[in-house]
Amino acid sequence: MTTPFPLLCLPRLALIPVFQCMELIEVIAFSLLSQRSYNFSKYLRKKTSFRYIDLGIENNCVCMRIALTNVSHLALYFYTDVSTTVEVIFSLSTEQWVERVLDVTKCPSLRNLKLDAVPKFNVFSVFDVIPKVTELEICPNFCNALAKRALQVLSPVTSSINMLKAPFSNQEEFQTFWMSNVDCLSIYNDHLSRFQFNLSYLLISNAVKLELREVSLKLKDLNRFFSCWLNKTSNHRLEHLSVKSFTRFNEDILLKGLNATRFSENRTREFLSTKTFYQLRYFTGGSDVRRKDGKLAAITFGDTFWRTNINFDVWR
Repeated sequence: MTTPFPLLCLPRLALIPVFQCMELIEVIAFSLLSQRSYNFSKYLRKKTSFRYIDLGIENNCVCMRIALTNVSHLALYFYTDVSTTVEVIFSLSTEQWVERVLDVTKCPSLRNLKLDAVPKFNVFSVFDVIPKVTELEICPNFCNALAKRALQVLSPVTSSINMLKAPFSNQEEFQTFWMSNVDCLSIYNDHLSRFQFNLSYLLISNAVKLELREVSLKLKDLNRFFSCWLNKTSNHRLEHLSVKSFTRFNEDILLKGLNATRFSENRTREFLSTKTFYQLRYFTGGSDVRRKDGKLAAITFGDTFWRTNINFDVWR
């Protein structure tokens, strides 16, 4: 029989190189054994090397995906159902499990937090231990009441919000959210007509990047929005607007009165922001419009299957 090695009896200076030689999964597993092992793992381990961490919340499971390199990742699952919880972490709550992994990896922020399905546990206890979130994703199966609460709690620490549904009960709730300081906002597969969505919403938006999917907007309204941008009477922070519409497309209506200049060469639009997003956009052909202060923007469009893609990109 092998005698267990009394690791925690070693002096602290001797423990440091031991922790530094451990694989990430070994450090995480060791931190779950006890409060003492957690403290050692948290303070003796140097910063872990990984690319990003994603967190997904489902009805009875929390999944954490740690990307170690471009091709390898570590997936951890915590089942809130007692019958499926690993015995060694039986005494840990969901938020304690998440907090320990974040502390051990010394994760400054999550790349993505995905809310999918109605959780069978107190999901807000998990939110309390999350530092920052680059992208918050709300899926169609997530409860509307919890989604609204999640937006209130996480919006201050989130750079980008991706909503596959708009969880708001009325126009007032939607307007309150719409006028908040969200850097990047994408709304997919959820028609906003019930909130009387129109040109005025575009004008009062405060987003840097705004993507609207399958939202009914008239070409005349988009034309008026572009005119307001030229006159500096619309969202001054906007750098990218993307609209996918089912309405019949007419280029003359969209560009009327904008003094647009057509271009045909290939272009690359590079978004750079220290706190929001990094993205490259490639497009060929479209029209330039120049504001009275000299700032340039490109309007591009094209048909994809049964819809029209219209993009507006401001050049710095």
